[in-house]
Amino acid sequence: MGASLDAILPLKVDGSYGLDDLHRTDVLMASLSAFFEPELLRTFLVVSPAQEVSAVRAYLSQWRSIPVEVMAEEDLVPELCRYPKLRGWRKQQLVKLAASRVLTSDYCLTFDADVFSTCPTSRADLLPGDKALLQYESRSLHPRWWASSACLLGVDQSVGDPRRGMAITPAILAREVLTSLTKALTTERYSWAERLCRLHLPWSPSNWTPARFRRARWTEYSLYYLHAAAMGAIDDFYIEGGTHQLPQVLLGHEAHPFEDWEPAYTFSAENPALFCLVGSKSGLSPQVVWDAVKAYIPGQGVRHG
Repeated sequence: MGASLDAILPLKVDGSYGLDDLHRTDVLMASLSAFFEPELLRTFLVVSPAQEVSAVRAYLSQWRSIPVEVMAEEDLVPELCRYPKLRGWRKQQLVKLAASRVLTSDYCLTFDADVFSTCPTSRADLLPGDKALLQYESRSLHPRWWASSACLLGVDQSVGDPRRGMAITPAILAREVLTSLTKALTTERYSWAERLCRLHLPWSPSNWTPARFRRARWTEYSLYYLHAAAMGAIDDFYIEGGTHQLPQVLLGHEAHPFEDWEPAYTFSAENPALFCLVGSKSGLSPQVVWDAVKAYIPGQGVRHG
């Protein structure tokens, strides 16, 4: 059967910016229903705050072709209960790193609410030769992420190709690497999640030491990629996209700025990207985004509450 694939989506009803991320998922879910081959995903895990699980589960039940399971972020990452003021952005990252706690497929595709699929997609597109499609971006775009993550892991920040790093969501994480990473971050005193949460205690004197500050700019993908590179595991689990041999990539950025976007290209055969996003930071309503893409997503009647 080949390598198996799950997906994970951290989802808060009103999003990190107070926006309507629950209804923003309509474009994501409609596009996956239209474009993903049947049974491509074993589980589509949606992780929400405990008080929102019932509402999220009820709303997403309309997407019957997608194997949605909804769980509380406090059940997936119980360490969060001790850090109620942790930023939503950080919680999303912890949720993605925690995927291997409950998901059992070989790989996990990460989503955010503002991502959507752009073309018919098969397992072979995402996992060619049973390896995950990898999209690179320059580490120089966010040098502090890489320096901070290297400091946390105790590795040289130039490990692997020092010019390139793993691009952000959507990305594909190997369960074996995730499991190894979380073990590497765990100490005798703290779990990996507790250790990361403790870096973001705003009023703790220990949070203002130079050593703590150097570690506080970590991200899930810089931690993951540096650890995979230090393991020597990149070539074992990944194949680079955007090459002559493998032209497809995970994400296209042509929808920014939105005013200049031409959706016809995004959904065309000429576009090598399997996904696109209209960032929630734009402040655009889900209805505005849906109006821009609805002509290109076949067979989907989408409601907006």
